[in-house]
Amino acid sequence: MPDLRRIAAAAALTAIVAVAGSVAAPTPARAGDPFLPPPVVVAQEPQGVQLADPAFDALPGAKAYYGRLGGAVYEIEVPDKWNGRLVLYMHGFQGLSSHARVEQPSFRDYLIRNGFAWGATSASSTSLIPGREADETAALWDHFVGAFGRPKFTYVTGHSMGGAATNIAAERYGNRFDGALGMCGFAGQTAQTNMVADYFVAGAYVAGVTQAEYENAAIGPLIFDRILPALANPDNHTTFEHIMIDLTGGPRALDDAGFRLEELTNWERARILVAARIASNEGRTYQLGPLTPALTADFNARALRLRAPDSPWLQAYYSGNELTGRLQMPLLTMHTTGDWQVPIDEQQTLRRIVDAAGSGDRLVQRVVRDEKHCGFSNAEWAQGLNDLMGWVERGQKPAGDDVMVRDLDPVGTTYTLTPRAGTPESWLVPHAFDRIALSGTITLDGEPLRGAYVGVMVRRGRFATDCTYQLEPVFDGTYRRFVPADAELAGCGAPGAKVYVWAIVDGKTMFSQRALDWPLPGTNVTFDVALLRSDPGGANGPSFAVFGDALDDHGQPLPAGTRIEARAGSAVCAAGEVAPVARVAYVTYVLVGVQPAPAGCGEGTTLRFYIHGRPSRESAILHWDNRIQQLFVNQAP
Repeated sequence: MPDLRRIAAAAALTAIVAVAGSVAAPTPARAGDPFLPPPVVVAQEPQGVQLADPAFDALPGAKAYYGRLGGAVYEIEVPDKWNGRLVLYMHGFQGLSSHARVEQPSFRDYLIRNGFAWGATSASSTSLIPGREADETAALWDHFVGAFGRPKFTYVTGHSMGGAATNIAAERYGNRFDGALGMCGFAGQTAQTNMVADYFVAGAYVAGVTQAEYENAAIGPLIFDRILPALANPDNHTTFEHIMIDLTGGPRALDDAGFRLEELTNWERARILVAARIASNEGRTYQLGPLTPALTADFNARALRLRAPDSPWLQAYYSGNELTGRLQMPLLTMHTTGDWQVPIDEQQTLRRIVDAAGSGDRLVQRVVRDEKHCGFSNAEWAQGLNDLMGWVERGQKPAGDDVMVRDLDPVGTTYTLTPRAGTPESWLVPHAFDRIALSGTITLDGEPLRGAYVGVMVRRGRFATDCTYQLEPVFDGTYRRFVPADAELAGCGAPGAKVYVWAIVDGKTMFSQRALDWPLPGTNVTFDVALLRSDPGGANGPSFAVFGDALDDHGQPLPAGTRIEARAGSAVCAAGEVAPVARVAYVTYVLVGVQPAPAGCGEGTTLRFYIHGRPSRESAILHWDNRIQQLFVNQAP
């Protein structure tokens, strides 16, 4: 995946604006400003991909602008009452997709409601190109300035590869950006490549793969026919997991849950990277940690040694995608403890690089206790942005976490705004010990279910509540979930309630063929689940679900216990409340409708949403086909 960000292009910045509806392109406010930096030179054509259509509709009180910029497409949204601040968002790795597309920031609603303009580029490639994404985002800034004038302040942010691009932009574009908020980003191409290579090497070590076997085998079959069957042994898998935890900073909150969550992704990436001979660990001495200290000598003796050829293609892969540590602006980073696409030790690597360059005072790092890659809530993201603004605009440097401590296990409580299931703090919410522990086998058409996300719904009469905290996939045909009672999350477990297990299979929600009677609070219950493709509704029947963030008038998430209803006229078709324990990123409420439904809740009905009895401005169409829909519900009409 060569980095072509230095490809020669026309000296003038391409600036083509396609506007939404009747919105006219703005008149450049400061064209020819002598204090502006020269335009960034970027590729003028996409690199082996097609460009997706960037057209989108603006939120109320804002205008949308979109079009082609060099070899990429872009989106910009400017509120009518712009506060002069611009947030530029950079997306994550798009997996070598055939189409490069713009990804909008998930807290877009918050930005517009609070007066921020935002912009984002598709980038001109779907490869792993953080340096190029930083450059093409800087080119988008040039275009924005030509159209709207220079913002009072510009903040750059991004997730995953976009977080890595944010780190690079903080070194490269101090003449454009004022502050950077890096989310779950890796510390340069080498650090990320080494992590994936170590994943392969550790798995091969536990499976007993020899150097000769590796050098004479095709990588795909070696992984899927040799290594993974060996790791199916529970003891082998535990050893593999412990080695990887030790190699990536040591034990921390939700490390095991996150590890399971990303196994399929990491093995697929290992297949691509190792087969391409990109990574090298020749001469490296591994130091294992507290979980596997006795294995250090044997691991160094028997670990596979990967050799990367010295080639122009390989040099291009790394060129422009590494870090120098020479920060030109304040950089605030955020990382989750259970991230296994970009493990938390990359924050330690970042700290070492920045400190070595003498820029340590410009870096603040924060940790959130979550099992997912980039598993931040919108509230946590917004807090990071606000604290970065205070640092840039008022000189109030924010506090952070020390990621270099020997024991990472207690780290992350300060900036985790809502507790995550599986952490000790999730058991401190009121009535947490009334939860039941539900576990058993789960099959699809008689075969063990693998790779599907599994949740729990509780039904009481004509109303149902999604009572899922940890939405995790199953890999071996078994599941285990904690289910809250009504006293903790309204509408969940209570005497007389029925419990259903559901799974998302090929984009469709399927329900268990039978229901479980709600047991005594605090008990462990075995409930074996059967799902059928021919009967996706199962014992539950047709249903619908709406989920998302519940926001106040300023785009801030509403607190736990906030009641939300979906109504058709005066009929309440579904109801729920904001949960006290985090569900998944960007989701604070889930509303479920079931049949037989209240009168008026028929197919094609327009649903309107109410927050504590106040009408919201959003609406949706009801479809009884186990459909799910994401929707941001706002307090203000």
